[in-house]
Amino acid sequence: MNREGKSLGHGPGDSLVGDLGPALGRELGIEKKLARILLDLGNRPLVVIGPPGSGKTTIVTALGLMRLRLVGSSMTYVTHKPSDAIGAVTSIPTPWNCVRDNLFLILDSYEELSARPGITLLVSMAYRFRAYSSYVRYLRYLARNPRNAHALWLLGRMALLRGIVTDENNVGERGKVATVIVSRDVRGVYTVMTLVLNSMCRQDADDLLILDDVSILPMREEALLRVTRIVRGVTNVWMVMHSIGGLSIEELNIPTIITSHSGPAKSLSRLRDILNQIRPGEALYMGVNDQLKVKIRDVAELRKRLLNEKQ
Repeated sequence: MNREGKSLGHGPGDSLVGDLGPALGRELGIEKKLARILLDLGNRPLVVIGPPGSGKTTIVTALGLMRLRLVGSSMTYVTHKPSDAIGAVTSIPTPWNCVRDNLFLILDSYEELSARPGITLLVSMAYRFRAYSSYVRYLRYLARNPRNAHALWLLGRMALLRGIVTDENNVGERGKVATVIVSRDVRGVYTVMTLVLNSMCRQDADDLLILDDVSILPMREEALLRVTRIVRGVTNVWMVMHSIGGLSIEELNIPTIITSHSGPAKSLSRLRDILNQIRPGEALYMGVNDQLKVKIRDVAELRKRLLNEKQ
């Protein structure tokens, strides 16, 4: 699926019929529901909204594991909670050639740079350098001859990108299921931003990126809204958020899952009458051509079984 929503070939819904495997009773029901969601979703992005403890992580990881079973592509799960890790815990560096043209987006996500023209000018020059290491050497030169306060400040920020960004264009194969643990600080914000950019650069791949609880990171509100809007044009990126800030559900304009206690999401939406019909312990999927409710308890049971299949 490309940015215009046209099919690029094999997608999650292409092989749903006959691939559900043996299941009985209620478990078969929830598998069919998740399959319907994946069929409707295709390769489009997804946003899951709800407060802590409302089942967001359960439903988004169950959907990801179900997608993995049906399609076989890889899944990268990003969280700040080590206890939520699934698969191998790893780091996934983003190639510099994907970052250099968008370095401003990364750095501006934590602190506003638009009012700092000296730093903004230096950041805008990053595209000229073919390697992260070359750009860092250039900044070191400026910081010494003569002492450039802007270059010195930027060097500190570039140091935080070490290990997050790589000069290698081919970062190698990753496991089918991998978890990236991010810290709730500036480095965690940078990690999330580079992974989003990496997904933008890998639009031809069928890999899924799940960003869990990104709204809990110390990201500027304007930057969080920017990321939400960027994700609308990126295939196979799912975001889990406590709220959507100044946006309404209609403005998201992408498939959305709302948990039963998403008060802010309800109050901001003209669909609140529909959302108020969700009982506690349920979640509502509002997609392109489909809309359905699921019980979080049933999803949790299926998730446990899917995790056992991966072991």
